[in-house]
Amino acid sequence: MRRKPSASIRAVLLATLVASTPFAQRDATVERVLELGRTDNRVGEHLEYLTKRIGHRLTSSSNLRRAEEWSRARFEEFGLDARLEPWGEFEVGFERHESSGAIVAPFRKELVFGTSAWRAGTPGPVRARAVMEPEAIADLEASAGELAGVWLVRREREGRQAFARVTSLLGEMDVAGEIRDGGEPIRTGGNADITWGELPALVSVRLRSDQYEDLVERLSGEEPQELELEFDIDNRFMPGPVPLFNVVADLVGAEFPDQYVIVGGHSDSWDGAEGAQDNGTGMATTLEAARLLAASGARPRRTIRFMFWSGEEQGLLGSRGYVEQNPELMEKISAVLVHDGGSNVLSGLAGPDPLARDLRWATEPLVGYTPGMPFAIEEVEGLRAGGSSDHSPFLRAGVPGFFWEQGGAADDTSYRWIHHTQYDTLESVLPHHQEHSAVVVAVTAYNLAMLDDLLPRENLILPDQRRMGVFLDGTSIARVMPDSKASAAGWVAGDVIVAIDGNAVEGRRDITRLLQAAPSVIPIRLKRGEEEIETTLDYSDDPEEARRLELREVRERQAAERKAAAAEEESQEAAEAEPEPATP
Repeated sequence: MRRKPSASIRAVLLATLVASTPFAQRDATVERVLELGRTDNRVGEHLEYLTKRIGHRLTSSSNLRRAEEWSRARFEEFGLDARLEPWGEFEVGFERHESSGAIVAPFRKELVFGTSAWRAGTPGPVRARAVMEPEAIADLEASAGELAGVWLVRREREGRQAFARVTSLLGEMDVAGEIRDGGEPIRTGGNADITWGELPALVSVRLRSDQYEDLVERLSGEEPQELELEFDIDNRFMPGPVPLFNVVADLVGAEFPDQYVIVGGHSDSWDGAEGAQDNGTGMATTLEAARLLAASGARPRRTIRFMFWSGEEQGLLGSRGYVEQNPELMEKISAVLVHDGGSNVLSGLAGPDPLARDLRWATEPLVGYTPGMPFAIEEVEGLRAGGSSDHSPFLRAGVPGFFWEQGGAADDTSYRWIHHTQYDTLESVLPHHQEHSAVVVAVTAYNLAMLDDLLPRENLILPDQRRMGVFLDGTSIARVMPDSKASAAGWVAGDVIVAIDGNAVEGRRDITRLLQAAPSVIPIRLKRGEEEIETTLDYSDDPEEARRLELREVRERQAAERKAAAAEEESQEAAEAEPEPATP
């Protein structure tokens, strides 16, 4: 395994001017990338084209296909071997075009709203009166004939069943559409699992919270106002099958061309804005890392594969497809580096020892590269195989997959406020962060590709946390999964968790904490109706239980050692603070 050379070896290397050999940590290629990153960084050009010239890139849309073809062509311009690889198809495509909405009588007020992807739009401008949903569901059923053609303003109802019942009723009524509280910011999502024969028909408008609350106030009370609304929502369903692709581009390795360091992000976005931070930023840094390496004349020992996966927002579909279609490659992949956290700087990676030592060696040139932008490698017990980005399918296949740590600069933005919302535009991106991050990607990928061996995989994956196999509504069991621990223990929907291992449960956090801290055989008290019953969940035969207990033992030992060290330090400080005895 390639390790950081000792001080004496580094001195010899410098003295003999072999720092430009491919085995040096800061060889000529790395130095050239660092310099180009400062003087000729084009990451902003890539992102501007993606967001302003192409726009949002929903999986199955023509915009996504344009982005894929454009990025493939860019990789080819850099001198890489680039192509589109199919991973699957959607039965129905979706295209979002222009939308507008307003109160139009007795006054005019523009409205800020969103709709989900794969949901119905209007046949053109639809003007109708606004009506508040009756408080009682029975009244809604009774007045169904009077609500034809109206914009129905939905009430916030407690309980999923009541809300679902109203939604079902609206699907049977001939309303113009429903208006719901969309929150602030308004988050965009959608369900692609639809068929051409049963397309969604209900127009569902999610209005910004302050405007929704204003509507409710105007339509309710002792003297409700008469309001007319108009919405023009150009949502289009496209008949499939729609073929779907990943973009793949290779900087072929000089010594181990069939071994890989994979760098990438997802090419798709939700379509409520421009998809700038989720994940135009990841695409742009990947493109610029490829350009910087190519422009620097990089000749890595193993192949650096740049990838854009689509279908990420629908469940990591492109990356899962790639892993499933290429099982023979998994043992040849040294690392997968995924940028999918917005424009805050890439500030580090985490991994278990000895993998962390290789990461430190590969990323040493980045420490202090840009003042005010930190970078560090964290040593951890292992990596979680779960996760909501494209590194996760690789981790589950045993490949070292990394989701970059991001943040730490003084001017960080709030990614949680931006991603999947109407604010995910180019203007929200920090250009200097992007420029720094493109260099981070390029240097890390190159140095990992220069190691003598693939990254080690010992203790790579943390064991999964214990799972009961239920869906919770607070502390109540909403649904029990078949063939689960809960099912084997005789749990049923409606049961309420009262205590775990003798400890009272007050909320979901208690359930999560106590379940993981308990012994392998866990007594759990449930309330079923008016009766309390004792049950047991048994994890002793779980194949990952031994590793869970081993890690728990290590943590407890480390905690005890830290406590003892702190006590000793406190005792020593107290002794030093005691005054010297007086001399007789």
